[in-house]
Amino acid sequence: MTTVRWLYKSHLFVAGMTLMVMGASNYLTAVFKVEHYQEVMAEVAPQVRPAPSFLRHEERHYFLSDARERWEIARAKLDFYYVVLSIGRFLLSIGAVCTLLALLRLRRQRLRLIQNTFSSPVHS
Repeated sequence: MTTVRWLYKSHLFVAGMTLMVMGASNYLTAVFKVEHYQEVMAEVAPQVRPAPSFLRHEERHYFLSDARERWEIARAKLDFYYVVLSIGRFLLSIGAVCTLLALLRLRRQRLRLIQNTFSSPVHS
C-alpha cells in the first residue's frame, strides 16, 4: 500500500489534519478580530469618562453614553475572540499530536515490513 493511501485510510491522520485546519482557521480569525477590537477599544476609551464622585469612598458610576456602550460591546467581543484564539491553539496542538502519532505508526509499520522482507527465507 502506498504512503498516500495509508494516510488517507488512517483515521488518526485524517482527524489530525482536520483538527489542524480547523485550529489554524480559528486561530487566524481570532488574531485579526482581537487586533480589530483592541483598536476599537483604544479609539473609544478616551471618550469614556467616569461620573464625578461626591464622596471619597463612593464607587464611581459611569454615565451611559454611546461611547461607553461601544466600549462594552467591543470588550465583550474581545473576550469572545480570546476564547476562540485559545480553542484554535488547542485544536492545532491536538491535531499536530494526532498527525505525529499517525506518521510514527506509518514509520513503524514500514520498518516492520522491511525487517520481515529481509528476514524471510527466499523461495525459488
